[in-house]
Amino acid sequence: MSKVLIRHKHNKSRDEIHSVIEDIQELLQTRYHLKTHWRGDDAMEFQRPGLDGELSMEPGCLVIKMKLGVMLGIYSRTIQTKLENAITERLSAPGPS
Repeated sequence: MSKVLIRHKHNKSRDEIHSVIEDIQELLQTRYHLKTHWRGDDAMEFQRPGLDGELSMEPGCLVIKMKLGVMLGIYSRTIQTKLENAITERLSAPGPS
């Protein structure tokens, strides 16, 4: 089993980060066919066969933790890179004025 940990620092407001998580949620559902659900107001869990994960808000940091099964584990670096790029793109977008 492979594990992926992404920690991305930011200086966005809580509402802006919540919006980023919702964008990532849509990406995970449409592109990767993951089932997602919110756990409280600060974390979104996602899963599919061979993959379990969580995207959560911490003060000043967005965190993604994933466990990949054997079959998806060989793509762990690719999956990590794509998620990092998606987060960077969304966090660099200007916030509401």
